[in-house]
Formats: sequence, C-alpha cells, structure tokens
Amino acid sequence: MVEKDKIPVNSKVLIWARESIAQTKNYVVEKTGINLRRLNQLESGEKHPNLDELKLLAKAYKRTLAILLLLEPPKEKPLPKDRRTIDSKEIGNFHEKTILAVRKARAFTQSLIELKTEAGISIAKFPYSATLETDIEEIAQKIRFDLNLNEVRELDNMNDILDTYIEKVESLGVAVFQMSLTQDKLRGFSIVDEEIPIIGIKRGGEKATSKIFTLFHELGHVILNTGGLCDLSIKTVSEIEKWCNAFAAEILVPASDLLSSQIVQNYILSKNKIWAKKDLIELSNFFHVGPLAILRSLLTNKLTTSKYYNEKHEVWNKPTFGRSKNPEGRNIAKETIKEKGRSYISLAFSAYDKNRIDIKDLSDFLGIKLSYIPKTRELLNSR
Repeated sequence: MVEKDKIPVNSKVLIWARESIAQTKNYVVEKTGINLRRLNQLESGEKHPNLDELKLLAKAYKRTLAILLLLEPPKEKPLPKDRRTIDSKEIGNFHEKTILAVRKARAFTQSLIELKTEAGISIAKFPYSATLETDIEEIAQKIRFDLNLNEVRELDNMNDILDTYIEKVESLGVAVFQMSLTQDKLRGFSIVDEEIPIIGIKRGGEKATSKIFTLFHELGHVILNTGGLCDLSIKTVSEIEKWCNAFAAEILVPASDLLSSQIVQNYILSKNKIWAKKDLIELSNFFHVGPLAILRSLLTNKLTTSKYYNEKHEVWNKPTFGRSKNPEGRNIAKETIKEKGRSYISLAFSAYDKNRIDIKDLSDFLGIKLSYIPKTRELLNSR
C-alpha cells in the first residue's frame, strides 16, 4: 500500500481511546481483526493506520473518526467514585459497558442542557446539601414535604409510581436516566461534576420498587455532593453508602408513618420480631417499596433481627429476583422514553414543534431512527 493511503494520527490518541474503555490490546485484536504486531506499530507511532483500520478502531472504541484525528488526547471527566466493596476493600475496575453508560449519561445531560437553553429554561441550582452529620429524618421529611410525596400513595400502578418519582426528582434540577447496567453488579450511579447533577438507575432486570429505592439512594449522593457507582449492598462499610441507604429508606418509609401503622403496632405489642410475609407485603404495597425496604426500616427501628433480615436479603436480593418471566420483544419507543425520561423527550419534541430544530436534529436528540419518531411521540402522549 502506498504511503499516501496512510492517515497521520497521534499514537497517544489511539492509546487513550483504548484505555478510556479499559480494554486490552488483545480485545482490540479480537474486535477489529488488526493483528497485534500491527496494533503495536500504530500505538507506538511507528506506522499510521489506513482509513479502513481507523474506522475499525473508531467502532471498537465507540468514538468518532474526528475524535481519533485529534492532535492530542482530549481531557474527559473521570468516572464517579467506585462505591462497591468486597471484604471492605474498594474494587476500582469497571466493564466497558459501565464506562460507556456513564459516558452516555454525560452526553444526554449536555443534550438536555442544550434543549433547555433552546427553550429559554434556566438551569436551576440543586437546592439541597447535607453532610454525614445531617439528621436524615429531618432532611428526608423536608424533601417529602417540598415534593409532596404523599400524593404518590394515591397511585396504584408501580410503573406510574416510578415515573412520578422520577419526575419529582427531575423537578429539583436533576437529570435522571434509566441505563442498561448489565455488568459490575451496579444498581445505579450519580454524577455531581456536571452543570446538572445526574442519576442513572438500572433499566432492566429490576422491579419498579427496586428502581425507586435506587433513585432515592442516588439522590442521597447528590445531596451529599459525593457521586458514585453503587450496588446498594446492606453489607457496605462505607459511611456514605450507609447514609444514602438510610436516607432512601426514610424518604420512602418515614419512621413516624411506619411506627403508627396498626400492623407494626401489633408486632410491637406482641414483641414479635419475625414477620409474616403477608404483613410485609401489605406494608410494602402501602409505601410503594419492596419488602426488603420495609425490613430495612424495621431493622433500623429494632423491630426485627439482623439474622431474619439477612436470611430474607439472601432470598430477595438475588440477581434474578423480580425479572420478567416472559420478557417482551424490543420496543424502541418505550426504551427511548425510559432511558432519557419524559421531561427530556418532551423538550425535544417541543423544540421540533417550534421549529427550533429539524427532524434530523430531533432524531439525533432522541437517539433513534426517523422511522421510530411517530411511535415515540404516540407513546409519550398516551399517558
């Protein structure tokens, strides 16, 4: 091949692009078909890639050609702090899909800021802050009152309840996205170094009640201004994770409401700390949470034993718990609305309807092909 077919690139950019998704050279060889000797030549700067090789690398690294042609590696914000632990030690390594989910959430947020700017909507400053010394019950009660969370109890459908909670959190100036978190045992993450704080919750393989708990756990991180990638383990030794778990439990199951329940009063009088499943289900239905969240609150209030809680936690917190037995086929419109949220999607359609963006821009903002746009609008308006 003649030299003119080669494309001059900075080898440091190629190395950065590979390392930015935490991948080895062997992964790139398998993914692209470029042999290891050739890849070493490209990353050392000894040789330059041709266009076909550059396209293969861009696809493998989930980057555009323009990014790989930069003169220097760009500066990107780091991943949120790893809040997962094994045997009290931070793990600190992530799968490519997790890194891409965080990258996608940041990109969605920049698009959201652009849509708000186009619509003349100012970016509100997040109104709450706390430290680990802050009284959890006090701040949870304030937020419950400010967001009028009691009205959510009037709803029956759990998916509607989840959507309503998300909209209420978004009203605080937080971007909430449901992401495909299929690796690293993550339930959610929070990012606090953007102009708009970000909460990502796991989209698939979770009950709505689990997503709701994750939503408020991550809101706790935003309030503390300490973002992170979390698995919400009860066994965590992190004081920050413990605070966020306690905050989510208190905002969803206020201790005063729980203790005043007739069911709970009966157990207090009988001094029985082993709970019948039907009673846990009745309480969880009332508070719109899972039975584990009820048990967590009961444990905090010394109304059950650690042994009983841990036994139920092992059963109810397995990865397959709450998965659909008959999963439906892909529904692009539904996935798009779930992923980006109704507020984001509504802003995009509003910008299009007011001729601020064209149909191609709308497709880019939604991240879907033109053919899926009508169905997405129909589903958005069906609620």
